[in-house]
Amino acid sequence: MINQKIFEERIKTADSIILELINERKILTKLSEMEKVRFTQFYQKQANLSLLAADLLYTISTEKAAKDFHKLNPDYECFLWVVNPSYYSMFYAVHALLAYKGVRLLSSQGIHKITAHALIYFCLKNNFIAKELYELFVQSQQEAAELLNLDEFKEKAKDLAANYFYEVEKRSRFTYETGEEAKQNHAKTSLQRSKEFLHEIEKIIEKV
Repeated sequence: MINQKIFEERIKTADSIILELINERKILTKLSEMEKVRFTQFYQKQANLSLLAADLLYTISTEKAAKDFHKLNPDYECFLWVVNPSYYSMFYAVHALLAYKGVRLLSSQGIHKITAHALIYFCLKNNFIAKELYELFVQSQQEAAELLNLDEFKEKAKDLAANYFYEVEKRSRFTYETGEEAKQNHAKTSLQRSKEFLHEIEKIIEKV
């Protein structure tokens, strides 16, 4: 759980960044009713498609019948790739929630960080969503950054060589040194967290 001091610092940071982006017209805050419905439904669909992809990849990795159907080797697994669509399901769910509130993010640069800041600014600090939902999203985002190389969440390496060897070491550690059971547990946690998050978001926007 995020302690109160860190939480307050994140609110201050989100306030500063989001207000600046609003002033630069990189965030729209007054979508029309038609736009609200259109973008909410669009992002909700993408969230569900991403979750379905994650579920299918997990099923293929764990069930013999699925492996046989796709003519895969019995030891085939793609647990690492369950994390990717699991995170993006939550990412799109946040954008659906923002659209529901009349907000659309236009800036593509640093979009993952901006999404987290927008979730705080528009939905969390006014208690529109529970703090626990924000923490679920942050957990997923941090794991995706580590495992899937989302560059904007890493401090830039001092040089390309340092960055290269960091990536090789990191991926080697997860891919080769982590046992299959640990990878499966990680994928299962990511998938379950994504399901819980999307379910809660859809309860909020179910009338759209």
